[in-house]
Amino acid sequence: MSGFSLETQKRLAADLSRFLSLYSFIIDAYIIEFFTDNLWVSLPSSWQAVLADLSSPQLATLFLESQGSADIRYWKDPLTKLLKGRTQLPKGLLTCPGLAWCLNIFLFTYCLTHVPSAFPQASDGFSLQGPRHVRGWVDPRAPWTEFLHLPFLEGGQVLLTGLHACGDLSVALLRHFVRCPYVVGITSVACCYMKLTTEEEYGYPLSMWVSSLPGHQLSYKAREGACHALEDFVQRLKHESATLRTHCFRAMLETVIRSADPSKKRLGVQTINRAHLLTFEEYARLGLERVGLDPSVALDAAALDAMLAQQQRVVAFFSLALLLAPLVETLLLLDRMIFLQEQGFQCELLPLFDPTFSPRNLVLVAAKTKLETCPPEHGQARLGRLIQLNPAHTQPL
Repeated sequence: MSGFSLETQKRLAADLSRFLSLYSFIIDAYIIEFFTDNLWVSLPSSWQAVLADLSSPQLATLFLESQGSADIRYWKDPLTKLLKGRTQLPKGLLTCPGLAWCLNIFLFTYCLTHVPSAFPQASDGFSLQGPRHVRGWVDPRAPWTEFLHLPFLEGGQVLLTGLHACGDLSVALLRHFVRCPYVVGITSVACCYMKLTTEEEYGYPLSMWVSSLPGHQLSYKAREGACHALEDFVQRLKHESATLRTHCFRAMLETVIRSADPSKKRLGVQTINRAHLLTFEEYARLGLERVGLDPSVALDAAALDAMLAQQQRVVAFFSLALLLAPLVETLLLLDRMIFLQEQGFQCELLPLFDPTFSPRNLVLVAAKTKLETCPPEHGQARLGRLIQLNPAHTQPL
């Protein structure tokens, strides 16, 4: 979100809060309750008339594919600008829930001027020495002095990197950046927004500005939707993938589960492999067994056939939810940017990864130094799936 003033960011956050409040009935809905809660009739009748006739490729083209330039640029070395002029590179502290992503952050930091002298190199350019892993618990309420009590930190400056740090971990790192004088920079790629704390010391909202906005609240379901891999779903729509059937199957299974035991709602059903290749009866037997119900329960074939005939409506409703999901992510990340600026720090939000490779592709970068102006070509980069609202609240840029 390069080039946006703080006031512009605040206006955008306010617009997003109002807009998402209007359509909370979509972003808060669970697609597995499509039939049990009759979600289709929650849509305006004019929407129903249009959506009912759209094919999956049309849904992808009209709602989910970018209408802008296909040329997406990714800024691979944002910290180069932030740390320019420093004579000593700060030590890097990486918090990463998955070791597979550590290679990504190495490639990211490899762009920095001093990294070649900091890591042994092989002739082909790859490091011969892997990262040093230290297991630990990051307590979001602990003072920063405890946070720095790690075996390999022997004083000096620290650069925090949270690479797909889940839920409150990303927020804890931001707070440590703000409070700890030894942390001079942070790069944060967030993940699992639904795991954010929304009570006590909030994971969301984080900023005073967003906290004061009417309608800023985001439900668990809305935050979960912001974590979906939108680009992957678009491809499935465009190719009319048979896997789309599983959304309808799961919604149908919910009706069967509640018929068998009305007290059981939204149960976690373990993934049924190759579900799209099964008949619904086969799928239902496996699903019932997974939730501890009798798999031989009688099925109402006529009712199930009527629901299966509405498969495209299920896909259309789910597409609407995904259409709004990037707005939820935008508000979550804006909240973090505004928080950092409220604390007196400048920051940038940059598209680091190709979103087809990493759906959470936006990195929040801040440093305790003056941010230099980004090159124009980077300032105009489209931020992955990030959708911005104009003051009229309705038109995506």
